[in-house]
Amino acid sequence: MANPLLLAYNLDETTLRQLEALCLKQRIRFCAVPRDQFSLPIGILAGIPVAARPACSPQSGFCEPMLVMCHMLSPQLDAFLAGMRKDGIPRIALKAVMTPSNVAWNAMQLRNELSAEHEAMQRSARRK
Repeated sequence: MANPLLLAYNLDETTLRQLEALCLKQRIRFCAVPRDQFSLPIGILAGIPVAARPACSPQSGFCEPMLVMCHMLSPQLDAFLAGMRKDGIPRIALKAVMTPSNVAWNAMQLRNELSAEHEAMQRSARRK
């Protein structure tokens, strides 16, 4: 298995530094993805050769912070998320794990899917 990697999008400088430090402590590679690479499939950024899925929208970017955890096993993922809470890193709503289903998606496609799921969960919670 490849080395664990955190792809980070649209982070402010403070959060970026906090996450870099946490990744260093936990032996996770860290990549702050520049805006000009948002159109690349997340698999390509994680070192996996994949064909890009056709873009679902003409968006050129987004503003919200987003994290994508790549090549992390469940215990490492749990430790990373616990480390975020312990270190007081601000909550980032858009988080995903790279999977075979989303490996060919670019950042905008993943962000759109995560936003739709987040809205659906909020609607469901309000109905209860």
